[in-house]
Amino acid sequence: MDEQEQTGAAGEESGNHAPAEESLRPEPGLEIVQSREFLSENVSISGRHFIRCSFNFCNLIYSGGPVGLVECGGVNNRLVEVGPMQEALKEMSGEAIREKMIRYWKDVRTGLHLEIPAGY
Repeated sequence: MDEQEQTGAAGEESGNHAPAEESLRPEPGLEIVQSREFLSENVSISGRHFIRCSFNFCNLIYSGGPVGLVECGGVNNRLVEVGPMQEALKEMSGEAIREKMIRYWKDVRTGLHLEIPAGY
């Protein structure tokens, strides 16, 4: 079983190859992507629930957070950790990651001429 199929089978009972019912149900708020073939693409997977998708020669971009992969497969893919996930893997502390994300968020709000709420 390849990495994508293993990830989609979370909650699978030992010896049973059918995904558990709970692993088929997407978490609330995830974008549903169904029956799509990705070929030689950069695919952001964070915050998305993929059903019966194929990934071939793709960079699967993961910034952290929930992802659903149900009956997905493919070959020659690379998982690319970015942002908070990459920093967590480098053992950056949670507080340092939080501070950096809030700093980026402030920069975006400033660039868009939006007010920064009090307390940040």
